[in-house]
Amino acid sequence: MKELDLKAVPVNERSPDRIINAWKELAEGDTLKLINDHDPKPLHYLFQVEFKDTFVWEYKKQGPDEWIVEIKKIKPPPILSPEQKKKRDELKQILKKLHEAGPEELSGVKKEAQKYFKEVEPKELAMAEQELIQEGTTRTEMKRLCDVHLEVMKGQLGSHAKKLKLPASHPLTICKDEHKIIKRNLRRLKALLAKLKAAGSFDQAKRQLDVLKELSHFFLETEKHHQREEKAIFPRLKAHGVIEPPLIFEEDHVEFMAKKKVLSESALAENKGSYQEFLSKIGPVIEFLTTNLTDHIYKEDNILYPMAYETLDKSEWKEVRKKFDAIGYCCFAPADLKKAKVSRKSGIPPNIKQWAGKRQKAKIKGKKLKV
Repeated sequence: MKELDLKAVPVNERSPDRIINAWKELAEGDTLKLINDHDPKPLHYLFQVEFKDTFVWEYKKQGPDEWIVEIKKIKPPPILSPEQKKKRDELKQILKKLHEAGPEELSGVKKEAQKYFKEVEPKELAMAEQELIQEGTTRTEMKRLCDVHLEVMKGQLGSHAKKLKLPASHPLTICKDEHKIIKRNLRRLKALLAKLKAAGSFDQAKRQLDVLKELSHFFLETEKHHQREEKAIFPRLKAHGVIEPPLIFEEDHVEFMAKKKVLSESALAENKGSYQEFLSKIGPVIEFLTTNLTDHIYKEDNILYPMAYETLDKSEWKEVRKKFDAIGYCCFAPADLKKAKVSRKSGIPPNIKQWAGKRQKAKIKGKKLKV
């Protein structure tokens, strides 16, 4: 990583050319760390014009006295043929129509989109979304749009994901197997909320509160799952020019972590205040997680992972797996990893350790292992 501290440079010498020349000297995959005393937003606009699709701009610190930006050089995306560009533009138009359709039009637009989406691959969908964001659609708007077109595409995306047959030791298989356990515990959490509401008091809910503590601890531990995605898979996607989808998933991760912390704090702070106040605090959090984390998992299984498999080179997955092992696991230890090594490196807590070594290559489906 190359660093350029503009705070140490006189204002009249802070020419954009100085920064651009430093960035041009970078090799593909390298990063320029820029330190400034104000937001370099005009420079960002200049990069968008001069170096579109060949850089990743990421704020590391945003004021008030110091701004730090990392600008990573990535390989340019492949040039689309006229036919590919036409299909990409058509896909973007139908996504825009779904986004802009009013309640009375939405049903008809969904039917039109269903026919069009029949042949769309997950990566093509993600790249169309990325271009829409680069053209001005906010990530917040894109998230809402994703919910609409996922509803239309669910059957089609599911069929693409099922075609992806990978060995049990592959990073994506590990992630998908973890998802099965996370979803099972989301269902437990949803059922637990109904029991907590029916209990009516802390004394009557003693057993349910013990389960809540267990589950809240489990969901905090699943942050290792998100860390592995963010540190092992997402940087490689960005290096291939797939930038916006990982950023959207990262924003989701931040939101989920905040909710998980509230859940954990509430579970540990029982008997403080009234039982109804307790329910009014954890109820919305549980409803948020059981709905939104389930949807998030669906998007990862059916869009992110197939897209990642298609994008990364075969040799890169070995490095991804090494990074996975270094970060550690949350729900189980992969069968091909020595149990002692996993326990030492990942710090799996006692009530999660029982998963270690339990995973069989393709047999986890349908197993009812209790956390």
